[in-house]
Amino acid sequence: MVVKQEDLSMERRLELVEKQNIAILGDDQVFVRRTPGGLIRSVKGAPTLKESHGEFAVIQGKAMTTSKGFNTLNQIAGLSIITPATLQLPNGDIVVNPYPIIDEESHTITKVWCKKIAIGYSPIGNLVITSATLLYDIRMYFIQDVMKKVQFNQGSGKVCMEQMLTEKEKQTGVFLKIDGTFGVWADFTHKEILKAVETFINKKQFAERNAQSICERLAMSKHPALSHAAYVDCQGPEKQRVTKVQVIGYVHEFSKEQLMAVAEQAERGEDIVVNGKKAETISMTAEATEADFVAEADDEERAGNAEAEVIHAGGPASSSQSNGFEGGERF
Repeated sequence: MVVKQEDLSMERRLELVEKQNIAILGDDQVFVRRTPGGLIRSVKGAPTLKESHGEFAVIQGKAMTTSKGFNTLNQIAGLSIITPATLQLPNGDIVVNPYPIIDEESHTITKVWCKKIAIGYSPIGNLVITSATLLYDIRMYFIQDVMKKVQFNQGSGKVCMEQMLTEKEKQTGVFLKIDGTFGVWADFTHKEILKAVETFINKKQFAERNAQSICERLAMSKHPALSHAAYVDCQGPEKQRVTKVQVIGYVHEFSKEQLMAVAEQAERGEDIVVNGKKAETISMTAEATEADFVAEADDEERAGNAEAEVIHAGGPASSSQSNGFEGGERF
């Protein structure tokens, strides 16, 4: 039988609260669940995420929660984010984490490998460890960005075979290979291509920080406590949209040493048992998508982009328009 809260007397409500170890705090519920190992406090709430704060980004009509948004939600979910000292590359090499790959000619970062582990409880109270290994490929994003510029801006370049280029085109532009000798040629004298180069430089400058932000987002988005928040429904005018996300979290009492030990066990593929129960492990390896590059940007990078936007104001279609993204890299 379901009893409506308004039909209960205050005395009866307090009796039910006491039996269930529930304390009501404002709009949230904080209750204690007894386990063989002691007490685990659980919190339920619905934080508000704001587009203006960079907590989600609307990309091609979908509102994607950013790392900032997940960090806001994680204040309730209570996941512990671990950065392992090392990570294993697909070829089996063990390297430092994060691991930048440097271009030999320019001595700048071209790719970053990164790994993050999220440890915490699911909404039903089971311990879950999620592990995300990410490849942040800046050059591939540059090719995608240039392709968008060429597609939406006449005279900025063309898609062709390398052998089709004229001597003049070789001198005034760059050919980016996609597969074999097939690729895209971009004209360096075109304003939109210069914007793509500017973005490329910024992505190199903030590569390690952005890679870690995206990797943290992946680790949290795969955890049952926050997996439902990867994409959200939002309301309000553009740039001022908001959304509420229901979150249930458990506050554990693991020490830093215990968390690191759990992370190392998960890395080795060992079974992790806590209070007599086996923990669930979820692992994934992914490459940063175009949406990730657009949605996740360091605060300093956003500031630089804002200044560049002022300089470019009044020119051809902005980078965000030619990419087909709402808001581009700025929120």
